[in-house]
Order: sequence, then C-alpha cells, then structure tokens
Amino acid sequence: MRKIIVIILFVLIGLTNVEAQISNLANLANGEMQMFTPIFEENQDVYGYFTLFKLDKLNENEEKYEYTILDKNLNKVANGEFVDVAYKKIYSRYYTPEKLGSTLLLTKRYNNTTGRIAFTSSRLLNLKDNEITEPFYFENDLVLKGNRDISTVKKVQRDREYINVPVAANNGYLVLQLRKKIAKKNPLVLKFYNLDNEKIWDYNFGGDERWSFYRAVSFQDDVLYFTYSTRDDNQRKKEFLQIDANTGKLNFRYALEHSNSKYSYSYTTKKIDENTVLTGKISPYSITGYNRNKALGLFKIVLDKDGNEVFKKHFLWEDAEEFIEMSKKGKMDAGYKLFTHSYFVFNDNRIVVLSEKYKIANNILLGPHVKTEDFILFEFDSDFNIKNAKTIAKDMSKFSSSDYLFGQYLNNEKDAVFFYQDYQKEEGTKDKNWILGIVSIVDGEVNHEKIPMSSDDYYISPYVAKEGYILLREFNKNSDFDKIRLERLNFY
Repeated sequence: MRKIIVIILFVLIGLTNVEAQISNLANLANGEMQMFTPIFEENQDVYGYFTLFKLDKLNENEEKYEYTILDKNLNKVANGEFVDVAYKKIYSRYYTPEKLGSTLLLTKRYNNTTGRIAFTSSRLLNLKDNEITEPFYFENDLVLKGNRDISTVKKVQRDREYINVPVAANNGYLVLQLRKKIAKKNPLVLKFYNLDNEKIWDYNFGGDERWSFYRAVSFQDDVLYFTYSTRDDNQRKKEFLQIDANTGKLNFRYALEHSNSKYSYSYTTKKIDENTVLTGKISPYSITGYNRNKALGLFKIVLDKDGNEVFKKHFLWEDAEEFIEMSKKGKMDAGYKLFTHSYFVFNDNRIVVLSEKYKIANNILLGPHVKTEDFILFEFDSDFNIKNAKTIAKDMSKFSSSDYLFGQYLNNEKDAVFFYQDYQKEEGTKDKNWILGIVSIVDGEVNHEKIPMSSDDYYISPYVAKEGYILLREFNKNSDFDKIRLERLNFY
C-alpha cells in the first residue's frame, strides 16, 4: 500500500527540522512587497519564484522597484531595480510573470475606477544576463518603446475600445485584445510577436464583429487552442480551433455546439501526442453557454491531429449511483452540488475529476453564503468508464468559496497530487486548527494525509513547488518575519 508522508520542517509547530531549504523574504529588499509568486515553465513545471518590492516614489510620475528571482531550490539567481511611470489617479498592478525560454515577460496593467482608462505596459527580463528592457506597449500594429505621454494618456486611452494584453506562448507572445465596455464590436484578430518585438503572423477569425467572438483556451507545445462563437440569423455555433503557433495557420476547427445541440460544454484541454483531449462538464444546451447551476454530468472528447472526432462519451450524474448518491440534476445529500476544480488527464488517457461539495445557504442575519464540504474524486479509465467515486472527508467551511489550494502532475504526468486547507474543530472546544490536506493519486491509488499547521505567532501559506515538494511561507502581520521553506513529499 502506497502512503504519502510529508516531512514538515517547522520547529514552531513542534516538528523536526531536517534538510530544509529556507529563504527569508524579508531580507531580499527593504521596500513594500508587491508580489511573491511562482514562475512556471511553459510545460507548467515550477522554475522558481519572483518577488517584487516597491522601493520609493521618486517623484510625482516615477516609482522605483526591485525584483528578486529564486530558483526552484530557493537559491537567489538574480535581482535588480527599475523605474516605472506612475500616472495620477490611474492605478496599476503587475500580472504574474510568464517564462519564455530564458526570458520573463512582465506586464503591468493600468486602470482607473471607471474602467474606461485601461492599458498595459510590458518589459522583458533576460534570465541569462539579468538585463531588463525598457517598457514597451502596443498601438495598432506598432510596438512602441518607452512610456506613454503623461499629459495625454487619459484622453487617448479613454477613447480606446480595446486593451492589448501580451500572453506568453511558444517562445514569443500573443497580443490578445480585451474589449472595454465602450466597445460596440468584438476584436477578431490575433497577433504573434517574437522576443525581439517583431510581428511574425496574425490570424483573423472573421465573421460579424458584433456577433462573433473568440476566447483563448490553452497554449500547449506549438499549438494554440481557442473557442470561436458565431451567430448567423437565429443560428448559433461554437467551434473549437487549433492554430499552429509557428505559422498562425489553422490546423483544424471542430463544431462543439450549435443550435441543435443537446448540451453546452465547459472544458479543459490537453494535448497527448498528436491527439487533443477535451474533458469537462455539460449542461442543457443554451445560447448563453454552459450553466454550472444546471450541470448534468461530465464528458470526454478526443480529436486527432486533423480535428476528426475519434472518441466522444457523456457521463450523467445518475451513472455514478453505484458509488455515490446523486440526482439527475447533480444534487446530493443536504442540497449540496459539485463544483469542479481540476481535471487530471494522465498520459495513458485515464482521467480523475476533482470536485468539491458546495451549496448556497441562507442566514437571517448574514444572508446568502457559501458552504463547502467534502471533496469527491471521480476516477475514469481510458474509455471514460467510471471506476470509483472517492470521498475525501473534511470539515464544513462557511463563507469560503473553496478549500482547494492547487494541484500538480507527478512522474511525467502519470500521477498527481493536490493540496487543500481545512479548519478542523478540536474535540470538546470551539477552537479550530489549520490543517494542510495532501491527496496523492499514484499508481492508481488515492492516499490522504493531514498535517497540522496552526501557529499562534505566524500565518502559514502553502505555494506550489517543484515536483515532490511543497513551499510553505510563514510570516507575521508586521512582515518583519517572512520565511519560505521547501518541504519534501515522500512517496513510497
């Protein structure tokens, strides 16, 4: 029987301190921390961690920042400073940095309270020589270096209908246009740039600009996935598209929904060899798309490299009656339904669907609020036959939308693990202890471990880490103590 053991190295909670990898965030810089976040490789493995501190406001229109980069073992590999523009009454924040080979794409979004003034600015950080570029931004087909004119930025951006947002993909980046409220038409053109800010290709989805629109689904290897929705008279259609990231050419389009469909779909995708696997939830077909409140079950579709459907199967809630009691509309005991967090699609085409029981409860004093309870793992074989529905028990949580933290693949995507938080009541008291739950799915076996994490002195927050580890951050309200530790997960 496989078992998961976690060596948690916190002296403060009374456990043994062995072979910990430790870093003190409070010592990395003297400013106000704006961000601490993992950096992911393009295949979603953890490369390391990025911290950003705001140091000083140099003048009315300039702010100084310092960044530090730690590798996945918490070794400091780079740090530096840069100056950014600040616009009066326009707020800003950085997106999580995206890694492209040996380059990080850093993008900052600016906006005011009305949302009419919104735009982005980006920089590229070379991890080999720790050089960071001056800011650049997009206007029509142009990539402009430097900052926007402070005196005219509000007037110019107020009239812009779209926000240009670069997103990392295939050692370059797509520029996606996000529609602002004032826009009367949907953007229908994709643009792809290399890391020298040269436009390589663009792709026009076509269609009526008022009734057609696209949404990015995922970027994997050298392909890009999108949904494309159109309306022609009273006919609606939603297609699933694969686009070649190197050339911008359409590889295939697959009709996912149309006006005569039985179901609407919410899904995730994974490319396995030359096939594409779509899996997710279904609800009765609606022109507005999938409705989670009317979910009827799950599905799996497999497409070959040309977009031909080679497998399609729907799983309705009542099909799980051998393992768990659910109504046709997905209701469980005490009125709970399932909210899906992750679809683990393994390389042998098995699928494990991770869901959490939730419901909206009402209180005379507090009004509507969320209650969550146990996790449910649906395990399917490669032909999407259900093999088990396993309950992962935890205490009820109120006013929290979820206790799920994050999950990741293990062992070359043959296995997986996920983490959650739980506040368990102590017997005979009203006190609650902060519990870290760890659930592994290894060699087809599900194992569950609970680790006490409570501390009267510090907050403890888990973060995703390199495979086989979890990162735990312990800090206090005053931020004069802010340590991160890598803790090893042992699977044997």
